[in-house]
Amino acid sequence: MYDKAVQLQNRARLIAAGAVGEKEAARVLGRTKELRASLVDLGNQVEISRTLEGLEAAHRPDLSSIDTARTAFMRKAANGLPSDTVFNTARKKVQEITDRLKADNNAAWSAWAAAQTADLPLARIPTLAANERVKARSRQVELQQAANRKGGVTKADITLFTSTYAALAESLHGKSEPPRELLDLLERLEKRPGPTLHDVTDEDIALLREFEMDLHITLQRTGT
Repeated sequence: MYDKAVQLQNRARLIAAGAVGEKEAARVLGRTKELRASLVDLGNQVEISRTLEGLEAAHRPDLSSIDTARTAFMRKAANGLPSDTVFNTARKKVQEITDRLKADNNAAWSAWAAAQTADLPLARIPTLAANERVKARSRQVELQQAANRKGGVTKADITLFTSTYAALAESLHGKSEPPRELLDLLERLEKRPGPTLHDVTDEDIALLREFEMDLHITLQRTGT
């Protein structure tokens, strides 16, 4: 259908160049431009569908309706310049297919991205060194943003998610699963203002040393 639209656009330009049917040529040029824009949107959704298929996030999309719509349009556009009705019917059909693919893509993406994120051992993040912890938290936010982008998923979102996921998974690989007591302690130490040494028990210090988190805790004297 896209190729046929280009042919019609070229034919309309030839008519306009010959100063014959200038109004008719302008009409077809305008309708063709609109149809091509709709086809670009459809093409983007088809690419996203195939990308999700490659990630095993979705099944192969059913694109038979595109062939049906293309055949109908080419048949009606075989002789002369198509009427506005023919263009409008084609655009409506293209939009219907695009909307269906977009809805399917978004549903598949949301489910897949949520499952991928759930598989990450995010509870290990507090056990990372300070600079690694900041990067991990930033990557976690990037994953959430890419997975829940308003307006629908794009190929850029998928690329960002997969690369960020790989980096975050690598940083958490091999780290120990921290006990609840350690997570609560680390959360308490990160609060501002932080606790004083008087507020930290010998058991707290022993727990930090057991998981080698004492290497990432600094003491600073306050007052005189």
